[in-house]
Amino acid sequence: MKTLNIKLLFSAMALVAGIFYLVSCDKIEEPFTTPTGSNDTAACPVPEFPAVTELKKRVLLEDYTGHTCVNCPKAAVTAHNLKETYGDQLVLLAVHAGFFANPTASGDFIYDFRSEAGTAWDSFFGVGMVGNPNGLINRIGYPNNHITAPAGWGAAVGNALATGPLVDLQVINEYDATERKLCTHVKTRFITSIDRNLKLIVVLTESGIIEPQKNNDADVGVVPIIFDYVHNHVLRTAITSTWGNAVSAIGTANPESVVKTFKHIVNEAYIVENCTVVAFVYDDDTKEVLQAVEADVIQ
Repeated sequence: MKTLNIKLLFSAMALVAGIFYLVSCDKIEEPFTTPTGSNDTAACPVPEFPAVTELKKRVLLEDYTGHTCVNCPKAAVTAHNLKETYGDQLVLLAVHAGFFANPTASGDFIYDFRSEAGTAWDSFFGVGMVGNPNGLINRIGYPNNHITAPAGWGAAVGNALATGPLVDLQVINEYDATERKLCTHVKTRFITSIDRNLKLIVVLTESGIIEPQKNNDADVGVVPIIFDYVHNHVLRTAITSTWGNAVSAIGTANPESVVKTFKHIVNEAYIVENCTVVAFVYDDDTKEVLQAVEADVIQ
């Protein structure tokens, strides 16, 4: 009987080792996820894009936050004030990730705003390791100087807007309420020739979500918990994969433009009228975001 047990033990160890070997053979440079939206022009015929009459540089501000982060409401006010200043030239994305975004087993913070993409980005860029609230401004400065505290967001946004755009982005959304089907069409137009590995990320956000939020600043709201706190610009899910779809490659001549179309079924828990699509193009080698754009789901 002991001999049989030993044989079974070694067989199990061999099986585990074999599985480990198969998994470890593939080198994965970045977290990989399956797209929630499909690149589907059959289900979503591509519309005619209007001519661009005004070329704008737009900046992406990712606010890494969490509902149990007591300093995060003040950071959200900072982001809101910057949005009031810059209008559509600033795209906000509230990424709930890290320790302070974890839901509790009971009590006031059982809801979960985390997303697969947000968790992967937080892990990759190391924001949660530094702590919340912190942000990324166009993901500039990676890998050593990319995390910016709220006090520095204004200067960082201003600096990012000081340079002209290399690409332009347009988004057209078409929504079918019966199927909750969202067709998102994104046009990337090259302003100049670019010899870079560029990728496009498209995500879904929701605003106007009322859930409790911890807070330690009486100027922002009730301390220690704002029970009717309004969460805005919440990253709900990625429509592309977490790290996006290629739109240009080093050594390959740029076309005038690239159009990508995605079909996505919107989660029934989301209020579509409060949802937007955020799209941004970034350099896959430096991680810097070159252009961003935001459009309401219902246009």
